Amino acid sequence: MLKKYGLYLLFTVVIFAGQFLRSNNLVTGTPPAIAQSTLQNQAAPAAISQGPGVIYFWAEWCGVCRLMQSAISAINPDYPLLTVALRSGDDAEVNMYLQSKQLSWQVVNDQQGLIANTYGVSAVPAVFFTDSNGKIVFTTTGYTSELGLRLRLWLAACL
Repeated sequence: MLKKYGLYLLFTVVIFAGQFLRSNNLVTGTPPAIAQSTLQNQAAPAAISQGPGVIYFWAEWCGVCRLMQSAISAINPDYPLLTVALRSGDDAEVNMYLQSKQLSWQVVNDQQGLIANTYGVSAVPAVFFTDSNGKIVFTTTGYTSELGLRLRLWLAACL
């Protein structure tokens, strides 16, 4: 029995260590400017101007991102959300994907990965949590549940 729990503990430590190593280069503090408008013709900074909020990097080809779609959609009505589609095709392809999945997110299409580079994103999903002043206070990569998103947003509001 102890051996079984030891394996679970080891697995958990490996997962968290992997998330830390993938997120240690992510930007914190003032978010890099995104000059590009969203596919919905909104200025990107306006989408998250009232924090706490979320900047979410995803890709249509990412299986983990698909698992997070419902969690991201669940927080969308309650918190400012800006999403960045990373290397997911041209604007028409990204719009078609959003429509097929019934996703009503504000999306900036980062076809070449230039925005992702300025944020230090090397893997998706990557999530940036902003406080009420618009500063990035938390980051994470990999799967995050709705509860995990809401908890970090609550903490960001307390800062």
